[in-house]
Formats: sequence, C-alpha cells, structure tokens
Amino acid sequence: MFLKDSFRKKIPVTSTTKRAIISGPTAPPSGGYERFSSEYPEFCSKTKALAAIPPAVPPSTAESLDLGCSSCGTPLHDQGGPVEILPFLYLGSAYHAARRDMLDALGITALLNVSSDCPNHFEGLYQYKCIPVEDNHKADISSWFMEAIEYIDAVKECRGRVLVHCQAGISRSATICLAYLMMKKRVRLEEAFEFVKQRRSIISPNFSFMGQLLQFESQVLATSCAAEAASPSGPRCERGKAAPTPTSQFVFSFPVSVGVHAAPSSLPYLHSPITTSPSC
Repeated sequence: MFLKDSFRKKIPVTSTTKRAIISGPTAPPSGGYERFSSEYPEFCSKTKALAAIPPAVPPSTAESLDLGCSSCGTPLHDQGGPVEILPFLYLGSAYHAARRDMLDALGITALLNVSSDCPNHFEGLYQYKCIPVEDNHKADISSWFMEAIEYIDAVKECRGRVLVHCQAGISRSATICLAYLMMKKRVRLEEAFEFVKQRRSIISPNFSFMGQLLQFESQVLATSCAAEAASPSGPRCERGKAAPTPTSQFVFSFPVSVGVHAAPSSLPYLHSPITTSPSC
C-alpha cells in the first residue's frame, strides 16, 4: 500500500500540519499507517499482494533434504538435477555436488571441481580432482583442458561416471565439457555448444573462455587434418571442418531434442590442484 501523489495537495491543513511544515520532519503520528488510512482513506490506495514464490523443493520432501550449501550460492531455478552430456559425463553445479542423493541416483563415481572455492563434500566416498580456476577474463582455463580431458577419460575407462561442476554450472564447468566434446568427438565449438545448451540451457561461458575455446578448436581441427593427411586413405578434411575420429562410439546429430534440467531419480577442503587419476 502507498500514499497517493495528491496527498500533499489534498491533506487538510491543520495546526499540526502547519507546525510540521515549519519545523520539518517529525516522528510518525501514533497509530501509524493503519490509523492514517482509516482517517484519510482518500489518500491511500491498495496494491495486490505478490504471488508467493514456489518452493525449490516440494514441501513433502523439504524437511528430509539438506539444502544447505552456504558457499554455493546456487539460484533457485538451478536446483534440479545434473544433466547427462554423455553416458559417463554429467554437468552441474556446486549445489548438485553437495547432494549425495543426486550423485548416488546417477551413479556418479568421481567429481571434477572446476573452482577454487567450492569444497568437496564427500572425499571419502567419491574420487575428486580440482581445477582451481576463477570465472573472470584473466583466468587461463585452456591450460587445464588436456588434464581435465584425461581425467574424464580415466573415469570412463574405469566404467565410472564423472560430474563436472563449478559454482553455478554455467561458465567454468560448461567450458570443460565443451572442450571435451570438441577434442574427443572432433566437433566444432558451435556444434558442441548447441549440444550442451540443449541439455543445460543456462550455460554461458564468459567471453574470455569462449575465446580460449575457439583457439582450442583451431588446434583440434589442425590435429584432425594432420592425422587424416598422414593416413593411408589420404586427407579427407574439408577446409575449416573437423574430421570425425574413426574410433568414436557414436555420432552427434544436431540439433537434438532433449529435456532440460531433468529431475533427479547433498565439505573438508580442496585437494591440491593436481591430484591423481581415479584408480579402477
């Protein structure tokens, strides 16, 4: 509720108001707004109450879940489950990494923490690797691409599943997943971006990370074409287009219609920046 703009023009001029005008602001009259609105209803109007924001978790389960990850800062709209990028590769946020029920439901065996401040909640239960990168234009995330790719492959070889996460699951962890797809599936950044975005619509690597991904794309394309040129069948690369790897287990088909933020079926501190790969 608020006072109309015409208040100053229409309010009765009494000895009290004259004193207020002369002496300046005074303490609110006793009774507050309720008394004022009852005595001068013509100077007040009503507004509709805001609709209640729906809870992030159904009330029936809210009490049984530990939603506390005070350092994660995850927005309410991102409290669904992690999304599957590949059968062994998942993308999510620090909120997801703090939810053991989600991790177990997806069969996650390892986590790749792409941040310098998100703690690892369950170091005795899952394998962890940390990439301490900040989400800003000065961060050199590309220097970690190959180490991250090797870690993901190591988890895959052990028939495990890895969750790649940062704080919000929007920039840093998405960048790592894009680099993995570009390298292992020999696809361009544009294709990889569309593929991941259809699964997690809120991804948005910062401008610097996108530039580093474009540079990485050039390296991947050059490596692919060099390999094709050296093969017995001769070069098959078209200018500006990557060649698929012969050993790729499946082929991308873009665009692909998939669900976004599928619902799920909760920290000691970080390890040193370089940790060992998971053991089978």
